[in-house]
Amino acid sequence: MDYLTDIELRRVLQVAYSHNLRHHLLILAAFWHGLRVSEIVGQNMDGLVPDKTIHPGMQGRDIQDGLLHVFRLKDSRSTTHNLHIDSDPLFDESPLIELAKANLDQRLFPYSRQAVDKFVKKYARLAGILPSKAHIHAVGKHSIAMLIYAKTQDINSVADYLGHKDISSSLCYVRADATAKVQSVVNAMSFGTQAGLVAA
Repeated sequence: MDYLTDIELRRVLQVAYSHNLRHHLLILAAFWHGLRVSEIVGQNMDGLVPDKTIHPGMQGRDIQDGLLHVFRLKDSRSTTHNLHIDSDPLFDESPLIELAKANLDQRLFPYSRQAVDKFVKKYARLAGILPSKAHIHAVGKHSIAMLIYAKTQDINSVADYLGHKDISSSLCYVRADATAKVQSVVNAMSFGTQAGLVAA
């Protein structure tokens, strides 16, 4: 499972911030709230939800009193999160409040999924991120899940935050963390003369 390190995430956000503030806010919301692109920009939901054929994506009315209500797809529980207010503009969601007030009944991010994929790939490339990580799911949902798990070591916290009904949906982050730890150990191994080993 691909996710961004703290340094990689900062680089992507910096590039997005310097190019397009609305794009930056979309990526930031995807990260802080673990959102799928379809939860941000909308998705055809015919047959998935009774009496609804379209999920319009994030709208202004979804943000009230510093809270974001997330209607999650793929049979996940909807969640309500605090907006992340930060002195660092790269990680600060407060501009979403004004954007929401100006677009109460409109989409906050009127893009297609393809358009989001295109600009995320562009910003990731400019930030020097591997192509395998250059998609919104890695930048957003996977990265915040790994951060939560790294801080808490509690898979239930990941499940609750992301609205997973089945804990098995969250277990991939434990496996990814274990893989990353093993890889860091392997990377730190040294052989040959640097490790004091010399050929006989």
